[in-house]
Amino acid sequence: MPTTVKDLLDPAHLTQIANMQLLARTAVEGFLSGMHRSVFHGFGTEFLQYRNYSPGEDLKYLDWKVLARSDRLYTKVYQEETNMNVTVLLDCSGSLDYAGDRAPCSKFRYAAMIAACIAYLAGRQGDNVGLFAYSDELLEAVEPGHRSGQLSRVMHSLARLKPHGAAAHQRTLDNLTHPFKHRGIVVLISDMLEAEHELPRLLRNFRYRHCDVIALQVLDPDELDLPQPKVTRFQDIEAGKEVVAWPSSVREQYTRRMDEFLATLKTGFFKSQVDYLRLQTTDSLGLALAQYLHHRTL
Repeated sequence: MPTTVKDLLDPAHLTQIANMQLLARTAVEGFLSGMHRSVFHGFGTEFLQYRNYSPGEDLKYLDWKVLARSDRLYTKVYQEETNMNVTVLLDCSGSLDYAGDRAPCSKFRYAAMIAACIAYLAGRQGDNVGLFAYSDELLEAVEPGHRSGQLSRVMHSLARLKPHGAAAHQRTLDNLTHPFKHRGIVVLISDMLEAEHELPRLLRNFRYRHCDVIALQVLDPDELDLPQPKVTRFQDIEAGKEVVAWPSSVREQYTRRMDEFLATLKTGFFKSQVDYLRLQTTDSLGLALAQYLHHRTL
């Protein structure tokens, strides 16, 4: 069993956990323990629980009365009272069903794990959590809320999803912007293939509704460097088209076009005031959680 925070956030370990809620709890608790903090301490907080003090934590949260009585160090853990809506938008199109030889899981499995972890972390902090999953149509819709069982509803929705079809980004996201009347955080998780012009424009609409937006791009390492050593048949999972090529003869052109695609995405999101992070399916999930926490603490 893993014994370090790095192990707990490694997709190779996490993908072995079938239960989404257990997976998310394992990753998030490991991540937070590595930061020496449990939940945020801020304005409008309420006492949640005690836990053992860890060296390096802020002494202002140490319970001095308990120390005087028992000679033991305990930290007060608070939970912020908030009406923040955290909505995860998950792309479930067929292109995410790819897993190269170097990857511990498919792009979709990795994306779903990130969605589960962000939902768990948001719920743990008292936020209203929601999930909208789509491909060529809306597949799952869990409106942001904090009712009893809300997190379980999100996790069950994630467990039911299978990648298929093409990504109807415009039709889906245009329809979803209307209910967003309150400030919140919107997290899009997608491979964003062939959507470098479309997605920055669409996510800008959420910014107009006073939402902070995070765009997490999930790619397989194969998609960045085309490592295949011999003649290979490449298939478009969504359209079914195939092309046979010798990778060494097209690699230079491919990587140049991939670099252009990624640069266009990055520039588009910057202009739309959308935070963008590119992830590979071999990356620690801690990168995505840190990006979310950066927004949550602003």
